[in-house]
Amino acid sequence: MPNPTMGKVVAELKFVFWEKMFTARHDTRIWNSQLRACFPNSPDNLTVAQLRTKIFDDINSIRSLRNRIAHHEPIVTRNVQDDFDRIYKLVSWRDTVTAEWMNEIQTVTHFISGRP
Repeated sequence: MPNPTMGKVVAELKFVFWEKMFTARHDTRIWNSQLRACFPNSPDNLTVAQLRTKIFDDINSIRSLRNRIAHHEPIVTRNVQDDFDRIYKLVSWRDTVTAEWMNEIQTVTHFISGRP
């Protein structure tokens, strides 16, 4: 059996894997030296620890939204615009071109604006 490609391995990782990657336990081995390289457009006014914590908190919130949707639970009480903004921000910290592409193809803000 051939070895799986990196793309296949990454695609099959659970969302919680990415959340747990941003815990403080990885600061010394990964984030203290690599966080700014991974998120080149992140704010300069935050320390690496503050930035990593912010990313962790945002991913946790996004995962919560994803889980509610995946389990067909209501999201009507959530501020979905805040959720979208959080996702957009994280993507733009990583890559502004991808963030703009995401913004051009998304349809959620149309539905948010028509929300009662």
